[in-house]
Amino acid sequence: MTQLISYQQALDIILTVAQQHRLSSRQSIPLIDSNSRLLADDVRSTINVPGFNNSAMDGFAIQSQLVNEAIAKFAEIKLQVTGSIQAGDAENNTLEASHMAWEIMTGAPVPDHFDAVIQIENVSVSESNGKKFITIKELVQKGRNIRKLGTDYRVGEIVANKHSILQAQHIMALATVGISQIDVIEKLAVAIVSTGNELAKKSSKDLNSGKIFNSNQPFLSTYVDYLNCEPVFVGRCKDDEEEFNTLLDEALDKNVKIIFSTGAVSMGKFDFIPKVLKDRGAHIHFHKAKIRPGKPILFAELPNGTLYFGLPGNPIAAAAGMRFFASPFIRSLLGLAPEQALKAKLKSDITKKQGFRTFAKAYAHIDESAQLCVDMLMDQGSYQSCSFAQSNCWLILPEDLEIIRAGEIIEIVPMVSQQLFF
Repeated sequence: MTQLISYQQALDIILTVAQQHRLSSRQSIPLIDSNSRLLADDVRSTINVPGFNNSAMDGFAIQSQLVNEAIAKFAEIKLQVTGSIQAGDAENNTLEASHMAWEIMTGAPVPDHFDAVIQIENVSVSESNGKKFITIKELVQKGRNIRKLGTDYRVGEIVANKHSILQAQHIMALATVGISQIDVIEKLAVAIVSTGNELAKKSSKDLNSGKIFNSNQPFLSTYVDYLNCEPVFVGRCKDDEEEFNTLLDEALDKNVKIIFSTGAVSMGKFDFIPKVLKDRGAHIHFHKAKIRPGKPILFAELPNGTLYFGLPGNPIAAAAGMRFFASPFIRSLLGLAPEQALKAKLKSDITKKQGFRTFAKAYAHIDESAQLCVDMLMDQGSYQSCSFAQSNCWLILPEDLEIIRAGEIIEIVPMVSQQLFF
């Protein structure tokens, strides 16, 4: 009988193997296509942003000292507007002292002759003999409404950090400094295989007695995208060793780095995957761990170096395997730092089986006192996807406890590594 190992023992094995297979392949892609990709290196700005002093308002560029001295003596000052500049115009830094005010638009370069911008609504505008004048009745601080050169980015400043998961805000920043191509970590080629006579075809008319729809395959095909993986082979077979071997051969022909399978890893008559892997000369790093759900999980390595995760067939057990085994493995494989769990206050008492690390479907929220709190949801069955769809986090219940009281601080993680849930 296979001896159960603890979750921590299984995790240690996974991380050790990941260290032996560390990957760093990269590719250059257009910035516009980089959403959710993993940045290969720190990106530093090669320019100053802004690249020139520019106006933050529509208004008038003025000399603050001149204005403030006049207001101190006469309570107001009337200035002739002798020029105009708008966004996109070249800088004009050759003005003489006779220029007292220029009309300026938001984003336009501020000539060095001026050191402040007063917004249009804070002046009175008048015309006389075809000339425009403004009257100012308030003190104007030096630098007012001027965006200074380099106050967003300086040359050499980091714009995005290595291993950032690029999102829209990063893409904005990178585009701001003129990045159009970006180096990202290449996606891992993976295969996804589903086993089981019970799996119906796509149409509801195929859902005869004893059949179920295959929810694992769509879930895994979507989930691996969060792990910087690309499913290059997706297949399914009945509970048949020959069919399964054929699928494995097809997957290996695609030069995949990891194979994920669901089903056929427990102790039943048709749970043939451990035998098939051993017959192929695979090294079984572990099979079964003291966890719930997902106890039958298997982790192996095929002779050619392809890694193998054998996940249970129940959907939530398969999901737990991906979150708590595959995710930390792939993070380490790619050189990312280990994920840190969050701490939350438990809202209700929980009773669990002692000796097993338990991963529970849960919902986290911030209460009125700004405390992060978590509720374990009802319907924790490993077949129940309804409560899984209502979850926004996993609750991690330690092995040594059987009862956890409301008010205790407990660890949680979001549904997907690095994903916020508020």
